[in-house]
Amino acid sequence: MEFRELLKKNLERNKIALGSRQGGLLTLDIDSYPSIIITGETGSGKSVMLNQIILQMISRYTSDELRLVLIDTTGVELNSYKDSNYRLLTAMNDLDKAQEVLVKMIEEVDRRKQILEDNNVSTIQEFNKKFNHKIPKLLIAIDDNKSLLNEEDVDSIMKHLIDDLMNLDIMFVMSTNNTYNEFFQTDNNLLSKVLITFDTTSEEDSSNTDIPFSHDLLKGKFIIYKDGNYEEYQNMDFDENIIKEILD
Repeated sequence: MEFRELLKKNLERNKIALGSRQGGLLTLDIDSYPSIIITGETGSGKSVMLNQIILQMISRYTSDELRLVLIDTTGVELNSYKDSNYRLLTAMNDLDKAQEVLVKMIEEVDRRKQILEDNNVSTIQEFNKKFNHKIPKLLIAIDDNKSLLNEEDVDSIMKHLIDDLMNLDIMFVMSTNNTYNEFFQTDNNLLSKVLITFDTTSEEDSSNTDIPFSHDLLKGKFIIYKDGNYEEYQNMDFDENIIKEILD
């Protein structure tokens, strides 16, 4: 399926499409599955999927309703969004700043949890319906090229972050080709609600991602793990020009 065709479909606002197969679209309720980790070797399609997720969110929410927190360890894959009206925080090709941004997101998680407690509501969406002061949805998008996850303490920061997002209107999506670090080797990645892997280089890579047989995938194919099940899908065809078209 072409990504352009997907954008013409009338999906529910809280659902994103990740891929397709003969049986139809793979859609995900972002309220129920607020964290996604995408792995795979360079050029396998993981950054394309990350862009598709960001663009679907931008196409459905205004910049008052949605803010982007962008971490890109090369400064290339997410560079198109850094000057958009949706940008809240960015760390481009700067590992020290990336860690600062992650710590700020931990603080934001704690702040939102306190808001729920202080106002006797169970979700940020419920708070927004009840009060005039609206709290925007946050999309934390990370594209890591073998560096961020190797930094000291990042694995524990990530664990804290993705383990605590339910009901806070914060979505976490990370794309990485680095599974040789404490975050994956201690299985902290399994705290994510959804794991996705494109083709990996070896059986060892496949084992590190906790998704078996991912080293045998064809280009554009991926395996998704959620709710205890593994399923294979095809990523959508993607024209990078659409990034500029949507942002304009």
